[in-house]
Amino acid sequence: MEKENIDEGSRLYEPDSDSYDAFAHENDQVFPEGGWRAWITIIGTLFGLMTVFGIMDTMASIQLYITTHQLADVKLSSVSWIFSLYMFTNLALGIIAGPIFDIYGIKKILLVGIIFNCGGLYATAFCTELWHFVLSFGICTGIGSGLMLTPLVGVVSHWFLKKRGLANGVSECGSISGVFFPIMLRSLYPSLGYKKAMIVLASICVIFSIIAYFTVQDRCDELHKESLHIPKKTRLIKAYKNMVNFKNFKEKNYLFLVLSMFFDEFSIILVITYIATYGAARDIPESTTYIIVTVMNASGILGKVIPAYLSDKFGRFNIMLLIMLILDISLFAIWLPFYNLAGFYIFAIVYGFAFGAVYALTPVLIAQISKTKEFGSRYAMAYFIVAFGNLISMPIGSQFINEETVQNYNHMIIFAGSTCVFATFLLILSRYDMVGWKIKTYV
Repeated sequence: MEKENIDEGSRLYEPDSDSYDAFAHENDQVFPEGGWRAWITIIGTLFGLMTVFGIMDTMASIQLYITTHQLADVKLSSVSWIFSLYMFTNLALGIIAGPIFDIYGIKKILLVGIIFNCGGLYATAFCTELWHFVLSFGICTGIGSGLMLTPLVGVVSHWFLKKRGLANGVSECGSISGVFFPIMLRSLYPSLGYKKAMIVLASICVIFSIIAYFTVQDRCDELHKESLHIPKKTRLIKAYKNMVNFKNFKEKNYLFLVLSMFFDEFSIILVITYIATYGAARDIPESTTYIIVTVMNASGILGKVIPAYLSDKFGRFNIMLLIMLILDISLFAIWLPFYNLAGFYIFAIVYGFAFGAVYALTPVLIAQISKTKEFGSRYAMAYFIVAFGNLISMPIGSQFINEETVQNYNHMIIFAGSTCVFATFLLILSRYDMVGWKIKTYV
C-alpha cells in the first residue's frame, strides 16, 4: 500500500497495517543515546528540576501555612491567585524561553531563570501581605521557573531519541525535592519561624541551581548545522515572529494532545494545591496533612521512572493513556468516597504516581511528534496554551470550596475528575489520528 505522508514527511506510517515509525522524522545517528556527557547533563537537569518541581510540589505546604498565619484574614479564593499566577508564569514563559534555548542553547536563559527564581523565593520569605506574595512568589519566582523549565526539559532531547523516555524520567526525578521540602518546612516553621525557613529553602535552591548550571550542556550547534550560516539574532527574530505558530495545530495529533494537556493540567493543579486544605476540612491534623503531601510527592518519583521506562518499550502514547485512566479512577473511586484516613493515603499514593508520570511523559509525547530542533518552540507553545488553564483553574476551584466544607470539596473533586476524563478522551483522539483504533501498535 502506498504510504501516507503525515506532517510533510515528519512521520510515516501505513494506516492499514500495524507499522508505525515513531522515529521516522529524526536521523537516529545524530543522538548519542548515552555516554558520560549525556548522563552528566541528565544529572544537571535533575538538580535544576529539583528547584522547579520542588517548589511546585511544595505549593500546598506553603499555602497551608500562609492561609493560617500571614493571610489568615484573606479569603481562600484571593489567596489562590498567588499560586495561579505562579503556575501561569511558570508555564507561559516557556514561549519566550523555548526559541532562545533552541537557538542560543541553555546557559544564558538558564542563568536568567535562576536569578528570578531564587530571588523571588528570598523575597517571599519577607512577605506579610497578599500583594507581597503575588509579586514575589506568583510573578518573580514564576517567571524564573518558567525560564528554567523548558530548557531543562528540552536539553534531554538533544542527547537521546529511542531512550528518551527513560532519560526524561530520570531527569524529572528532580521532583524528589518535593518529598523533603514539605517535611523540612514542617520542621523549620515552628523552630525557626516562617522567614528563616523560607530563606533556608531559597538557599538550597541556589545550590541546586548552581550545580545544574555547570553540568548541563546542549547540542544546539550540532542539531542546527544547516542554519549555522544565518546569524543567531536573525533566527531568533524570525522565531519570535512565528512565536504563536497556529500551523502546528493543523496537525490533529498535536492539537488534541495540547487540549488534553490543558484539561488534565486543569485537574492536576486543583488536586496538588488543595489537597492540604482538604485535610483541614476533614479535621486531619496539620502535621498529618504535611505527611500526606510528602507521600503523594514520593509516589510521584516512581511515577516518573517506571512509566517512562515502559514507554520506550510499549509506546509513549499507550502508556500515557493507561496513566490517564489511573488518574480518572483515583479521583472518582478513591478520593471522592474517602471513607477513612487510610483511603486518603491510598489516594495520595495512587494519584501521586499517576500525576508524576504525566509530567514525565508529556515532554516525550511532544518530542515524538516534533523534530528535535523545534522541540523547544513546540513544547513552549503547548504549555503557553496550558498556562491559561492554570491561571483560571485555582480561582474556579476555590469557588467550589469557599466555605471549606467536605461537601464543597466533593464538588471540587467532581469538577476536577470531569476535566480529567475529558482530557483522557482527547488523548485517545490524538492517538487515533496516528494509528486509528490499532491497540497493539507501538505509538
